[in-house]
Amino acid sequence: MATKLSIGLMPVRHKLKSFIGFVDVRNFPVCRNLSSNTNPLYICNARITRCSKLGDIVNARRVFDEIPHKNVVTWNCMISGYVRNGMIREAREVFDAVPGRNIVSWTAMLSGYAKCGMLEEARVLFEKIDNKNVVCWNSMISGYVRNGEIREARKLFEAMPVKDSVSWVTIIEGYCRYGLVSEAKKLFDRASKKSVLVYNAMLAGYAEMGYVDDSYELFVIMPQRDVASWTCMIKCFSNGGQVERARSLFQEMPEKDVVAWTTMMRAYLQNGRIADARELFNEMPHKDIVAWNSMIDGCIQNGRVEDALELFMQMPRRDTVSWNSVLQGYVQQDDMINACKFFEAMPQNDETSWNIMIAGYQSEKALVLYVHMLQSGFKPDQGTFTSVISVCGVLSVHGWGRAMHLYVIKIGYENDTMVMSSLVSMYSRCGFLKYAAAAFERITDRDIVAWNAMIVAQAYHGSAVDTLNLFSSMIRGGLEPDHVTFLGLLTACAHSGLVDESWKQFNSMKVNWNLTPKPEHYACIVDLLGRSGLLAEAFELVKQLPVDLSAHAWESLLSSCRVHENFELGEFVALKLLSIQPCNVGMYVLLSNIYASRGLWKEAAHIRAVLKQLQLKKELACSWI
Repeated sequence: MATKLSIGLMPVRHKLKSFIGFVDVRNFPVCRNLSSNTNPLYICNARITRCSKLGDIVNARRVFDEIPHKNVVTWNCMISGYVRNGMIREAREVFDAVPGRNIVSWTAMLSGYAKCGMLEEARVLFEKIDNKNVVCWNSMISGYVRNGEIREARKLFEAMPVKDSVSWVTIIEGYCRYGLVSEAKKLFDRASKKSVLVYNAMLAGYAEMGYVDDSYELFVIMPQRDVASWTCMIKCFSNGGQVERARSLFQEMPEKDVVAWTTMMRAYLQNGRIADARELFNEMPHKDIVAWNSMIDGCIQNGRVEDALELFMQMPRRDTVSWNSVLQGYVQQDDMINACKFFEAMPQNDETSWNIMIAGYQSEKALVLYVHMLQSGFKPDQGTFTSVISVCGVLSVHGWGRAMHLYVIKIGYENDTMVMSSLVSMYSRCGFLKYAAAAFERITDRDIVAWNAMIVAQAYHGSAVDTLNLFSSMIRGGLEPDHVTFLGLLTACAHSGLVDESWKQFNSMKVNWNLTPKPEHYACIVDLLGRSGLLAEAFELVKQLPVDLSAHAWESLLSSCRVHENFELGEFVALKLLSIQPCNVGMYVLLSNIYASRGLWKEAAHIRAVLKQLQLKKELACSWI
């Protein structure tokens, strides 16, 4: 094995002597015009690597095929190129054809399987390696960690004959990633030789979980810190909303790189301090494209699209991320006209660009764009499927939804929780609760999004008992509900007239789960009370809401007033709504109808006259049928 490994490490002159003495590769089409003191095979190998890094795997393979006598480095470059571009089958074909594999060949193939989630194949390959080095072990452990198999990763970690810093970092980061910080800390304490990398892994774990105090205690006792240590601590303070402490630490840093500057700038952006972020951005001694993109994205996220566009125009160099950030800004502002123009002006689109545009439309245009995306040679990903399936639900186009479901299965996304959750919502909106339940049952790793999708589906189909049972199952599974969960519960209770249960769930939001009810939750309760004829209680509840947040609740109350013919309260509610939403045409029409139903024709005519004077027109109704 040592002899094979030495091929890629021999001095250049020895490789030239042995290789050029055998064949003059300067006659190859891809290696012409090389100087006499250049190693042609080295250049060709470098070109394979460079092309594959740029995603040009076709040219990488062309270079590979044109070399008549390849060394093991050449084969490894091609394997790595395929792996890098997610072409695992092609990588395996090259791997199987390698005449004299070395440990690099095995490790490259092993990493490829692990990155693609093909853990069984990776483990089979791992077991076949005779002389496993620490890199092989680390690659396999990393594969398990990346794919959520933390127990298998731990078993393999414990079986390692020799562990290096990367081994400890990988397993500690794995436990922290899945929220098992206490177990990560036990491993950290076990590490005999704690390098700065190991300290940084634990520090990052604390920071990710928001343990600011624990992070800082560890940071203080670190025997040695590098720039990454300081930067991680700054990020931790930022995530905890302690921007001033982050800035103080930033100023104390003995040396700062562009990542540290960018992290501090993001801290300001994350906490809505755009002016401070811009000032820091202007002070940066060196700005890379990540810094520019971070500043632009921060402006977009804070609704400052014009500022983002100004920065975009000043950029010395732009990449697809830069263009996508501004595109996202237009879409967030519902400015689809400029979004389309910007999209068409982009020098290069990627899947993210298409996904942003598709998500921007909640109409048939999204489906048309999806077809154009496929015709342009782009492959749909999680974001594409989620957006398109959502649109299918909004438009109630069950045929399209079924076709999307089949395509999801065909290309292997049926284990993606987000995609399957969108299918649950789509089937529910199209009226196929049985299909929604079947899609839900297929989700193996259900998160809060998946549970919410099914809870809301049952709620809107009027199954209060099934909705409450689902909620109980979710709690037993160890998940905590969020605002969407309770919106589904309250909707189900409202549809079934369960006043007592509705109040119970509403009160439990704050008491049991520390969730402050939002206006839509109040609106559900108001709707239920109104349907039940309890208008006085509904009126008292609406008055508790801030004026700028209560429009939907007032509308629910007004609807109940009409149903129960409480015209006095209805008149008061309608006038209140008009003070909140003076351009709400529907409220003028409803108030006019209330007056007309009581025979107050003069008042009804006055409201109609006001409507005409304001030049407001009621939109015509439409039907899907």
